[in-house]
Amino acid sequence: MKSKRLGFIVVMMMVFSFVLAGFSYAKDLPKVRWTLQTTWAKGWLLHEMSEDFAKRVYDMSGGNFVIKVLPAGAVVGAMENMEATSKGTLDAWHSWPGYWQGKHPSANFFASIPMHMEPLMYVTWMYQGGGKELMQQMYDEMKMNVIVIPGGLTHPEILAMSNKPLRNVKDFKGLKYRAPGWWAEILKAKGVSVMMVPGVDLYPSLQKGIIDATEFSSPIVNKQQGFHEVTKYVAGPGMHQPTCYFELGFNKDKYNALPAEYKAIIQSAAMAMTIEKWTEDIVKGGETLEFYKSKGLKLTRVEDKDQREFRKASWSFIDAEVKKINRPHTTKTWASVNKMWKEFSDYEYFMVPIRK
Repeated sequence: MKSKRLGFIVVMMMVFSFVLAGFSYAKDLPKVRWTLQTTWAKGWLLHEMSEDFAKRVYDMSGGNFVIKVLPAGAVVGAMENMEATSKGTLDAWHSWPGYWQGKHPSANFFASIPMHMEPLMYVTWMYQGGGKELMQQMYDEMKMNVIVIPGGLTHPEILAMSNKPLRNVKDFKGLKYRAPGWWAEILKAKGVSVMMVPGVDLYPSLQKGIIDATEFSSPIVNKQQGFHEVTKYVAGPGMHQPTCYFELGFNKDKYNALPAEYKAIIQSAAMAMTIEKWTEDIVKGGETLEFYKSKGLKLTRVEDKDQREFRKASWSFIDAEVKKINRPHTTKTWASVNKMWKEFSDYEYFMVPIRK
């Protein structure tokens, strides 16, 4: 009995010492207060990514590292948060790299590539295939005083919330379709009447028939916009954005001034948030498709042979763009994603059982 009691006391002393060590560790870390602005409205899943990230940083640091997350426009305009972070007006931002395509021709490769890398392939490329290193190089070339890391992703977007069924290439001809970037140029070559409509104007544009269809985001985000109230069809798959990757960026001087523990916390919190919100998007996406069906919308899927035609057109377009740009970083990045596509596809084909 005496030995058991002694053993219990020893164990409790060890536990107590670990607890004290934890408090000491947290106490020794400096108090840091940062402000992060997103490109999104409060309540969106995309905005919640940053809130999740900030909470993880807070918890991992024992409450010493606080990141205040603000929605678009709180400090600067939605598309000004990167430059504001570079200048030190903001400490950090969360956005979609594709918004910077006008500032660097490689930007889309770190955001989404039509008919190219799916989510797991994208994550693998980012963390194991040199993607995040190439992404940082891009911001360095832009002369931005920032450190940028992968900051979440969503599953393929909905191809279109539409008032016309979309099952093949022919169905796209003459369609008044809202689409930006590379996908817009690819569709124009297929006879689509492409229009660029701001996100805030999409609902009334669909309602009034100004456009027949629009891409926008993942099922849950589209639901939050109410597009199902003014459309009849939900078209898939997300050929235009098989993955939607996001970024977390930090002022370089402020990031470099952090202790090593905080830098490790930032990296770990970002990776944990990525998995959490990605899987949440998948589950909520499936629930949302069922919701659409319950509201009477019909789900249509572009046929496989037509998807292959779109893929050929997409890759040919991007290949021509890269050659026309003739910029080392863009050429290197395009080669890198194509290498990942081939290696990952071959590996997955051999290793993963068929689904249907």
